[in-house]
Amino acid sequence: MGNDNATRKQEQLEHLAHVNALRLAIASAISAIEKNDLTRLETHLATQETICNRLSATKCTSLLTASGIAAVTDDADGASLLLEIRHAHLALAQLNRVYASLLERVRRSLELMAALYRSHGEGYDRSPSPLLQGHTWSCEV
Repeated sequence: MGNDNATRKQEQLEHLAHVNALRLAIASAISAIEKNDLTRLETHLATQETICNRLSATKCTSLLTASGIAAVTDDADGASLLLEIRHAHLALAQLNRVYASLLERVRRSLELMAALYRSHGEGYDRSPSPLLQGHTWSCEV
């Protein structure tokens, strides 16, 4: 039973570390977007994908259910760790909302710029002006 609790606590600590790393990667990606640094953004997106894959592969999500919480409620240290994990998830959810909002604004801005570039020059005849065609330059001394 002691080994099972130690394993559970280790899984929870790893899960907490992954959630915090994901929060850091998202905050860094937001910063990269603000600075128009595409290379850093791509790096942080790859990091986010890796962390998400690790999080989906862990068994810790079952420990955050009601039965998992009930299993560690007698352990004050375990309960505080679960509370810390919960707060990390809430902070991650808030950061995710900010990130999604930023990406939506970026998408709209890019669509507006693309529309502007597509329509630039439409309605104008690209042939030279008739005034310039009949005009010659000369200099009299």
